[in-house]
Amino acid sequence: MIEIRNISKEFAQFIVDDGIIKFGEFTLKSGRLSPYFFNFGSFNDSAMLARLGSFYADTIVKEKIEFDIIFGPAYKGIPIALTTALALHNNEAGNVGFAFNRKLQKQYGEGGNIIGASLAGKKILAVDDVLTSGRTIKETKQLVENEGGILTAFLVALDREEKGSETALSALEEASKAYNVKIYVVARITDVVAYMSDVADKEQNVTKIKEYLNVYGK
Repeated sequence: MIEIRNISKEFAQFIVDDGIIKFGEFTLKSGRLSPYFFNFGSFNDSAMLARLGSFYADTIVKEKIEFDIIFGPAYKGIPIALTTALALHNNEAGNVGFAFNRKLQKQYGEGGNIIGASLAGKKILAVDDVLTSGRTIKETKQLVENEGGILTAFLVALDREEKGSETALSALEEASKAYNVKIYVVARITDVVAYMSDVADKEQNVTKIKEYLNVYGK
């Protein structure tokens, strides 16, 4: 019998065991005080970044996400777009174009604020670490459409599974509906909780995350 990979479970184990998810008290952009934080700065060497890209690439293949160009919103999305494109190529899943934006538009040379493949007339898959609100999607959609592209999908590493600010929907569902963009995730915080529930020294962190989700969870 062929064992089917559980990518979400593997990713949850990766971010816990390698200390990518931090525990403590962290104030989010939403103003909420969270007992955990997805620390993208922990991806600070080639091995870690390559492994991250493989999880994004595997999720793209698993979910059969259709796109023409991978786009990385500055700044965190830039290395994610690069490592994901390389992972897809190395796994023989395809040779894909990628692009990313400058925060400030270049006024000399070739000008513009997009580096990489042209977005014009293309279906765009944007990648980022975590979405806590629809602001990143809104800004990315505007960037892509200004270049003549169509933002059709967004892939993030971790879904915090929190309520949105405007409706009874989750933050990701709220953003997906508002901007007509399909949102995919590598893993959810409940996958992390499930993995940590079997780890001897994580009981206190599990309890705090569950308490947080009882208040803010979808």
